[in-house]
Amino acid sequence: MLSQLPLRPLKSIPNYSCRKMNFSLNLSFIHLFGRCSLPHLYKKGVRLIGSTRSTLVLNGRKAQGNPMTLAEQLRSRIQIRGPITVADYMRAVLTSPSGGYYMHRDVLGRQGDFTTSPEITQLFGDMVGIWFINEINKFHPPSQPVQLVELGPGRGSLTADVLKVFKHLRGKEGLSVHLVEISPEFSRIQAEKLCERSSIEICIQAASHSQSENKPGGRQYQIDRGSDSSKGSSFGTITVGRPRNLPKKSDAKHYQKGIMKDGTPVFWYYSLNEVPHNFSCFLAHEFFDALPVHKFKKTPEGWREILITNDPDKGPDHFKFIISRSGTPASKVFMKPWDERTEAEICPDTGLIGQQIATRLEESGGTGLVVDYGHEGECNDTFRAFKNHKQVDPLICPGSADLTADVDFSYLRNSVIDKNVTFGPVSQSHFLKQIGIDLRLQILLDEYPEDQKPHLQSGYDMIMNSMGERFKFFAMFPNVLQDHLKKYPVAGFHKS
Repeated sequence: MLSQLPLRPLKSIPNYSCRKMNFSLNLSFIHLFGRCSLPHLYKKGVRLIGSTRSTLVLNGRKAQGNPMTLAEQLRSRIQIRGPITVADYMRAVLTSPSGGYYMHRDVLGRQGDFTTSPEITQLFGDMVGIWFINEINKFHPPSQPVQLVELGPGRGSLTADVLKVFKHLRGKEGLSVHLVEISPEFSRIQAEKLCERSSIEICIQAASHSQSENKPGGRQYQIDRGSDSSKGSSFGTITVGRPRNLPKKSDAKHYQKGIMKDGTPVFWYYSLNEVPHNFSCFLAHEFFDALPVHKFKKTPEGWREILITNDPDKGPDHFKFIISRSGTPASKVFMKPWDERTEAEICPDTGLIGQQIATRLEESGGTGLVVDYGHEGECNDTFRAFKNHKQVDPLICPGSADLTADVDFSYLRNSVIDKNVTFGPVSQSHFLKQIGIDLRLQILLDEYPEDQKPHLQSGYDMIMNSMGERFKFFAMFPNVLQDHLKKYPVAGFHKS
């Protein structure tokens, strides 16, 4: 089976840092300010000019015509409403339409800030594809349709490699691809990689004031969630449905679609909620670590939330941590007095999205695979930033560096345990070795030209050694398969 898989052209593998890709959801300029009354804005020194459609002026600078930087937006919000949570800061920095880190450029590779296993070698995608085929063939006949659903697909390299395995070992009949992606830039890159250019169709139209008319792939979706900004998730940290004010060309839930050379359809969505409810293979590679986290610290008065405020002493683009004076909604919900930790990080979105996947697996069947760096509740201070393959201060020049926090797999497991049976986490090297990466490497070494073999070997070394222990694999199946999976154990998660 391994010898039948296709080859992917090799690239040299520079020794740059291995971080993450993918992210959570969207945020508008207005959402940065939330629901503020006009008298409150006046009191804070903000004046409104114009008539029914006023232009917001902050510190003498118009929000329209002369756009504010992301740092200025955050600074003004803090001046108006007070310190913000780490989750709010993280979400704005990564996904704000007006300067979010992921929204308008390719951040991967030599010219970016980090790289990922699928970008390093096709071996990674080969093994993930083989695992999916091996598992679903135990309970889902090849004649039945399958959806491959990836959350935050980056450049689309992992999807492309997994699809090649699916088509070689299971066939392409009934196969469809569903990508959950909010970045206009990455959705453009994915479409160019996966689909025939002439088949790509945009199914919604961005607001005219935010669309780049002449630049291919320059769509910038300006989303105003207005007074409903807190709905959809705990403390408004994630939008789990389509932003309602996006004008649509059709009633389709996807915003973009295309067709691969062999006829396989590909669809793009802003939210997992919009993906059709059918038998699915869910894949989340370095997705959960980019979801916003709340940070907490235990004090003599009890648990307090760590917040972010302006740091004018250091400069206009600098921010700093402070501790809330009293309990916040998040600290009251997530932290208990008897918790023995002194610090903690909680990501409500991890639980929300995990529950969505678990419910879909229970109702429609399938399996899920999460790959990320993380822990099982023992770590409590992992929020950090990466730029140019180096770790940097996350509170300087927001939007210029990637923000991340390790995934708490124990929290994810507890969120889905009522509907799913889970396996792992196990290390990446453990999983890949059990799936057969050494055999696959040998097959490729026998087939590749002599001058490409060192690059193949260096890619293997990087994902197995440099990244092998840091990254973890975690699998999900519907509870109805619990006895079946005892009879036919899940590959990759056996104890050594």
